[in-house]
Amino acid sequence: MKSIGPGSTGQDHGTEQRKERGISFLDEIETKVLLGCFISFDIISCASTRSQPSLDLDYKRILETFEIDLGSLFGCANGVIVLIFEIVLLDNWKKDVERTRQLSVVELVKRGAKIEERLLQKSWDLEGTNSPKSNTLEDSPSASSTSQTEITDVFALSARIYLHVVLSGAYPELPEIAESVSKIISAFKNLTDPRLLRKLVWPFCIAGCLALDEQQSFFRNLITEAEIAPSSIGTCLQAFRIMEECWEMRRICSCNCDWVLIMNKLGYNILLL
Repeated sequence: MKSIGPGSTGQDHGTEQRKERGISFLDEIETKVLLGCFISFDIISCASTRSQPSLDLDYKRILETFEIDLGSLFGCANGVIVLIFEIVLLDNWKKDVERTRQLSVVELVKRGAKIEERLLQKSWDLEGTNSPKSNTLEDSPSASSTSQTEITDVFALSARIYLHVVLSGAYPELPEIAESVSKIISAFKNLTDPRLLRKLVWPFCIAGCLALDEQQSFFRNLITEAEIAPSSIGTCLQAFRIMEECWEMRRICSCNCDWVLIMNKLGYNILLL
């Protein structure tokens, strides 16, 4: 047991212990924030550029072990971010086996179906803004909880678009893609605050790039409604430029055109975050 030296009091010792515990607690919070930011940035970076993760780590396990709530940090709940990461891994697996001419379409569809089933369940759980199954949001204040639910819902819908681009290609007429784009448009229309678009750059770009001709004006107007200007922080305007280039390329050549193809055409990669 640590002794209390001359000139010390039990109260002083207790204060010292509380300070030590306080520092430890702050260190723990900082670790969670840093890990959470790194994980969310890396996953969205991979999904933005359709590239390999920077590290070979089990992000789901890290989030669970350290009890990191990405919803409070980033707006989108852990479950959907993890599913986006699984699509990233599926995308890279497909590229690897294609290079060796060993792609099994049956295996690809089987893996994709498992992810889609869980994505659909997330969307069903989020249909009500106060869904009891959205337990990562329950302890937040009402306004914050609502915005996190809205953000998570839009990310889940855009993840389904991303999944079907991986499975079948970037074709707006594909029923699963067309359905998800329509639902995202409805979700954007129902946002409690259009300025939440600043936290939805990746879904905005993914859905916009796969929009049909008659839907494209909606994405143009959304920039104005969200009060996005050239001086605004973030990559919304860059994402919109990618969309416009994608629409133009599809009009010219009716090709399998996605956001990464346009980034490559423009000569730079953008973190859609």
